[in-house]
Amino acid sequence: MEMEKNITKEKVRRVVGGSVLRRLSIVATGLGLGAAIAYLISRAVGSVRPDKFERPFPEHIVDDRGTGQEKAANILRTLRDRAFEANDEKLALALGRPLQEVLAWNNGQDLIDDDAVMKARGIAMNRGIRVE
Repeated sequence: MEMEKNITKEKVRRVVGGSVLRRLSIVATGLGLGAAIAYLISRAVGSVRPDKFERPFPEHIVDDRGTGQEKAANILRTLRDRAFEANDEKLALALGRPLQEVLAWNNGQDLIDDDAVMKARGIAMNRGIRVE
């Protein structure tokens, strides 16, 4: 009788221990698959960043210094971030331009003109901010 109890207990330990390991392996596999899917989704969604995109006007020169659209956009973005708390409305007000125009510049939907770049450089110089 004592031997039967020991054999039964040993079988129960094996079955319970095996099922726990099986459950853990299923959970680990599920976590791995979930992480892989989350990574792929984040790569697909995160591949379009607002500050990194193909501009339709890459060769358009803005001023006599040879400033292109990409550099002009960087100047405006740097000024906005450093001087105006990353607020497009405040930048638009300081440049004397409508908010929609500033947003279009940031999205690459509109050409940045020389007047805006000159004003941005002047504001940066007055405030002691380096934008180039």
